[in-house]
Amino acid sequence: MNKCSCKDCNLEVFEDNDKCILHCEKDDWYEEYESKKPKYFDNTCPKNNWNLSKEKINNFWKTFINSLKENIEKNVLECTYTDMVFPALGNANYPKVRITEMKFLSLKNCIFLDVIDLSFFLSAKNLEMEYCIFNEDVKVKEVIHKEKFLFQNNLVLKNITFDNIQFEGTSSFMESTFKNELTFQNLRFDDLALFNNCQIENLFFRNTFFRKESNFLDMTLLKVGSRETARIIKDSFEKQNNIIEANKFYALEMKEREKELEEDIREGKNFFEWLVFKIHGLSSNHSQDWLLALFWIISFTLLSVTIEKIFSSHIGLSDKCVVSFLIFSMIVISNIYLANSKKVYYLIFIAIYFFIYLIFTEDFYLKCFSKTLNPFSLMQANDPINGIELLYKIIIAYLIYQLIISIRQNTRRK
Repeated sequence: MNKCSCKDCNLEVFEDNDKCILHCEKDDWYEEYESKKPKYFDNTCPKNNWNLSKEKINNFWKTFINSLKENIEKNVLECTYTDMVFPALGNANYPKVRITEMKFLSLKNCIFLDVIDLSFFLSAKNLEMEYCIFNEDVKVKEVIHKEKFLFQNNLVLKNITFDNIQFEGTSSFMESTFKNELTFQNLRFDDLALFNNCQIENLFFRNTFFRKESNFLDMTLLKVGSRETARIIKDSFEKQNNIIEANKFYALEMKEREKELEEDIREGKNFFEWLVFKIHGLSSNHSQDWLLALFWIISFTLLSVTIEKIFSSHIGLSDKCVVSFLIFSMIVISNIYLANSKKVYYLIFIAIYFFIYLIFTEDFYLKCFSKTLNPFSLMQANDPINGIELLYKIIIAYLIYQLIISIRQNTRRK
């Protein structure tokens, strides 16, 4: 029989291939659930039906496990497997292998075509998985991993979950791409945990503890799955004195808290706490966006002067109320809609508000605007101040405070 064409592989070729059962392509081992999907099919189900190749699958896993077993029996405790193509998990009684005796196990450039449970592999003292592709869900559960776990430069197309794991050595997920959910739950990192340059669609930390340093620098994260997740990443950056990155995840933590409060609102509780969080987010993105705070300051000041000029005009009272209400509603609703949007929209709408301001005030040099913007200007004079003016001063004082805090948060340490 001919030997496998893959480098350093001494197994015999499988069927009509030039490769062994571990390395050969397996596109003909399954059929896709496209034309005839089962009734229970949904997006979380594997898309492939492996029923037509059960014997081949069992043969694959027996061959792979026997290879591990032979190496351990020969006291070859550092093994590297490359370019393997893994099918679905089988359900036969495979030979038992003492993989906990394996000092170092490496899987490189491998493809996992179906749902895979990596718990077995993680029982090796050191596990390295690099440049692998996972087409379906990945699960790891109930393992105490003794030394290094390197999961680097991999591509995971579906969900991956680490559940009830203790990593006693360094763990690295650097340079990996996770196209769906990456979940860590009931988990403890006793040593370094590295997530540098990861690309993650959705990250969840649930009941997860970091005993030593964790590093999330240059990680691309499209969605934070929970408030705990944002808090953990924020704390990591704060310990490294990376305050700018920490502030970004502080804002995300506040947004997740806001979602929690919205759930409370549906249950009829914590209304005022939700209101404070909502105002804080809309006015400055939780003290992270100084330009948004400035946008509100300019908008409200232009609005205040415009309404003041309307009420000092000679039109009827009802007309004054209607025009003022329309302008007020337009500016407030527009600002709420524009909050945390593209910055160029702020400039466009400020120009629109300024045009409305000019129509009613003819104050091209912004003299009234400048006088009104000082929140203590009327308090320093002997002029009386009414309730509406006092409310405006309070709002502007709050917005100026948010502006100062936002600039400070983005330029220096707390």
